Amino acid sequence: MRKIVKEIIENFYLVIIIFFLLLFKYITFTNLICGYLFYCVIVYLTTKTYLFCVKTPFNTGILENCPSIKNPNFKQYFFCPFTFAQFILLNISSKQNVSNHKKLYFEIEKVDDEGTALFWATNEQNNINHNLPVLFVMPGITGKVSDPYVKNIIGEGLLKNFDVVIFQMRTLSPEMKMPKEGYVDFCVDINNSLIKVRNKNKNKIFAIGYSFGANLLTTYLGSKNLETNYISGGISVSNPFDMFMCQRFGEDTIYESLIVFFERNNYLPAVNNMNKYLTDKNRMISIDYLLENFYIKHFDGEFFVKILGYRNGDDYYKGFSSAKYVKNINKPFLVISSKDDPISTYKGIPIDDICENENIILILTDKGAHSCYVENDKNFGFTPKQWMFKPAFEFLEFLRSNEKEM
Repeated sequence: MRKIVKEIIENFYLVIIIFFLLLFKYITFTNLICGYLFYCVIVYLTTKTYLFCVKTPFNTGILENCPSIKNPNFKQYFFCPFTFAQFILLNISSKQNVSNHKKLYFEIEKVDDEGTALFWATNEQNNINHNLPVLFVMPGITGKVSDPYVKNIIGEGLLKNFDVVIFQMRTLSPEMKMPKEGYVDFCVDINNSLIKVRNKNKNKIFAIGYSFGANLLTTYLGSKNLETNYISGGISVSNPFDMFMCQRFGEDTIYESLIVFFERNNYLPAVNNMNKYLTDKNRMISIDYLLENFYIKHFDGEFFVKILGYRNGDDYYKGFSSAKYVKNINKPFLVISSKDDPISTYKGIPIDDICENENIILILTDKGAHSCYVENDKNFGFTPKQWMFKPAFEFLEFLRSNEKEM
């Protein structure tokens, strides 16, 4: 509780000062509103977006056909310029998107008997069109089809005529089991999932990963996809390229507490089931330890370290980071990250490797928080929407009709 109070004071000290000034009548409410709007204008006008890519004929074609990539210009929601406000606005925009789109239905397909699953999305029950290009969605570390940002991308994908399928990691399934031999390999799980997808749909597969899912996608593209060529192009959103650095920057923050809270709530059913099938007590995960610890490093050290076979937390963060695979990616890859991301720090982005790889385009924004990128609507009204869909689907539409020669 002490660290949360400390974080609130550090992030909202200006608001607290203004509150006390108002309390003692040093400033009027009207002056406060005018000052706040002036602050919003300054932040809005000074927010910038940056583009990084190698100039090649293929990338030139992307830029000429994708205006939101050629001239990226993300401006955060004007009336709430704070990073934390982006998370609240994301939930608001999700509810509006869900009400604007048709109702979502899902056809669940098991990939294996260990918990990995696919959720095929559709607007019409029992009517999935497998004759369209595939959008393979890889959510974050606790991401499910019910999460706001996942619903948003599903709705947009269906609207843009993609066969949308969501990859659910075994760690989110109450049926989770460890492999009969060795440890969990998420890249193997992804590959087995893509084989299932390919068996149903012979069209191009495009993948989009968020946060932890973006880290997995980057690792897969830089390793296994070099052999299989299942994925024709990908998009990374808010990728924690250097997980060791991200953990250090996120330590003792509100966001660390939130991640642990969601991990605990989502993973405990999987842990209970997995432990039942383990005969080696040293490999069992302690439920009591997960419940007692509020630091993400302690949680990951008990959970991910044991299921993935690392020595300790630092070994896991360093070994599981996707930054080292960036230079190997040989498919068109769009990276979208934010400088104010409190979870996936932009300081861990391997800028040099990205700028040397002609297959990668990086859009770096000043604002956007973690997988949010919420902006005003076109009329500058009070209806928030996610900006990242503009460059993302322009990129996908270009790849849909243009095959890059490797």
